[in-house]
Amino acid sequence: MTNIIKNNPVFFSLIGIYWLFLGVLLLVTGYQGSFLLLNAMHHPAMDYPMFLLTHLGDALILTPFLALLLARKNPALVLYLIAIVIITGLMAQFLKNVIFDEYDRPLKIFEGIAQVHTVAGYKLYHNSFPSGHSLVAAAAITACFSGIAMNRTWQILTAVAIIIVSYTRTYVGVHFPGDVLAGTIIGVLGATLLTKPLYLPLFKWTNNFSEQKRKRTVSILNAIAIVSVIAGTYLIYSSIQ
Repeated sequence: MTNIIKNNPVFFSLIGIYWLFLGVLLLVTGYQGSFLLLNAMHHPAMDYPMFLLTHLGDALILTPFLALLLARKNPALVLYLIAIVIITGLMAQFLKNVIFDEYDRPLKIFEGIAQVHTVAGYKLYHNSFPSGHSLVAAAAITACFSGIAMNRTWQILTAVAIIIVSYTRTYVGVHFPGDVLAGTIIGVLGATLLTKPLYLPLFKWTNNFSEQKRKRTVSILNAIAIVSVIAGTYLIYSSIQ
């Protein structure tokens, strides 16, 4: 864990600043007040782009997209990405549906859409805490640092990607900033902490593959990724009909 943080100081510094900002915002304006403040900052020209960006946090969109980019060069990293998204995703569902099952979303809390800006008919009402999309984006992107050496520019871009995707959850009216903060913390820490016990064994295992087995593994991962993107796109389309 220490090496990942030490080798990517820009990424973790930007994420830390983002967490600090959200934490201070919550302390100053409150859980609900922080949502009303950020959600009110919208513009018609930004609605559709934000709607598209928010779905980059969908496990069936972001994970396979990264898999298609990484499978050929590092199949172990793709397997790690899948494992991280599953593990942290299950944790999020447990928190949502068991521990914090009574935490409703803004549309339910504010009893309608009068005070809540929503986009493209995308409306959710229950199981608000934590933000699953924020968690997936944070976990999947952070996991990439386990197998890829990123320069300063890429560290900035990946940190900004997590920040933007998680922010969109408040913009489109489905999560409080506190939900987003919790989701990104779980995602980043989960992907960082599991590098040594999970990614390194996977890397050693795939390194022993024959060339034929490696190619077959890459082909299978790419096929799964393509199917996942199609399924994810269909589910998103269905959710707003």
